Amino acid sequence: MKSLARWALFALLLLSPALAQSLVSLAPTGAIAGFYVGDLSNSPYLQGIASDWRQSGLEAWLSRNLEKELGQDSDLLGIAQGGAFAAVYPDGGFFFVAKPSTRTMQAIRAEVKKAKVENGWLVERSAGMVNGVSRDLVFMATPRQAALFLGNKRGLRAPVSGDLFFWGEPPRNLDAEYGLPPRLGLTLASIKRISAGMKLTAGGYTTETRLELDRNADPAFSNLVLPREKPWELGEFPAGYSGGVGVLDLASSGRYLSSLLSDFDVKLNFDLQAFGTRYALVTVPGPRSSGVGNLEAPMGHQLIYLEVKDGATAEANFLAAVQNLAAFATPEGQGGFKVAGQEGGFKVLEVGLLGNLYYRLDGDKLVVATSKAALAAASGKLWKDRPEYQRFRVTVPQNAVSYSFGDQKGPGLESLATLRESIPQTIGAEDKETKELTDRLVKFLERVYNRLGNSISYSVIEGSTLVSRGFSEVRWK
Repeated sequence: MKSLARWALFALLLLSPALAQSLVSLAPTGAIAGFYVGDLSNSPYLQGIASDWRQSGLEAWLSRNLEKELGQDSDLLGIAQGGAFAAVYPDGGFFFVAKPSTRTMQAIRAEVKKAKVENGWLVERSAGMVNGVSRDLVFMATPRQAALFLGNKRGLRAPVSGDLFFWGEPPRNLDAEYGLPPRLGLTLASIKRISAGMKLTAGGYTTETRLELDRNADPAFSNLVLPREKPWELGEFPAGYSGGVGVLDLASSGRYLSSLLSDFDVKLNFDLQAFGTRYALVTVPGPRSSGVGNLEAPMGHQLIYLEVKDGATAEANFLAAVQNLAAFATPEGQGGFKVAGQEGGFKVLEVGLLGNLYYRLDGDKLVVATSKAALAAASGKLWKDRPEYQRFRVTVPQNAVSYSFGDQKGPGLESLATLRESIPQTIGAEDKETKELTDRLVKFLERVYNRLGNSISYSVIEGSTLVSRGFSEVRWK
């Protein structure tokens, strides 16, 4: 009878109503940070990518090698397959709950030796840690959070949503606790919360990030992050792989950064009074990679546009900044840069290991090109001439303080040659296993990149919060 009673009790345990609740709401309230990943294993959107994963051979390679390296511990790799949530609390405690795969759940139950039933969970306790198992879920927590959870004091609500999301609130009084400089302490005190979420949708995925500020804690920092002006129109700039426009008060940023660095006894005076508040950035395709890295353009292929109020002074400020940059890009005692004539209407600067920079003043703009490819693109077709840009541009609200548009596929495919070269160097081996890993990974990424399309994102100000939203195209099937 005792044996039958134990089995009946265990059966009730397996039918625990905990599964009727979301993973987030199972956590105790009061968390200052959280991370959630949903059950993506059965997502209709990811079936194509899951097929790419299998067909590339990467799934089989990882399974084989992880089982070889981890032994029986490899059974635990599926602990978050059905979704997981982790939370951190002000007292340093944490709470983690997940829905493991069937195989992982079997491995976990096999390790349950001295558990006791508490509120429908099989619970084991050790120094500073509490673990629990139900029919489909597992949890791990510090003692205080475990006591709250097992006492049904749950009901956490996340400030963000999605198939994947996180949020975090900086602990209060960090400056006093860690002896941070006053300027940095004010900056951290002004950040109330950072959150971000991603949701899979038909045709792609959407993202949203939120930076919530206390304007009174550090007005200078808040005014930089929450501007009032409108950006330039991206359509009027040269097209490339991606482009973006935004608002940043460069003069105030220079003063702010100088003040921040002075607290660390770094004396750099960023005098940017001659610059305005608007900027544009464009990334363009470079020469086809040989797979040995981007030696000719260490700073990439970028066009940078900065608004200027006084052209002559802005040029002097820019050259002073390049002088500081060159000090780190040339051998000791040989710092500096060299003016090497003109090319395509731009002045050429040789900046040591950073290669050449090209710049010119163009009306109310200082234009900087970081490579010859960027230099050539400066006189190319504009974004507004691209139908795909026009199609996405209408989704950007009138009150946006920044926005960007780009092609996800092109840069990804361009990076594969370099990736193929860099993996053996990173691992430090060129044996058969490394070659197989490299080939399978590149094959998988090539399949995924070919599924990607264009993306659009923008930022708006909502009260004291900087909100950024975006949509990226993905061919799921």
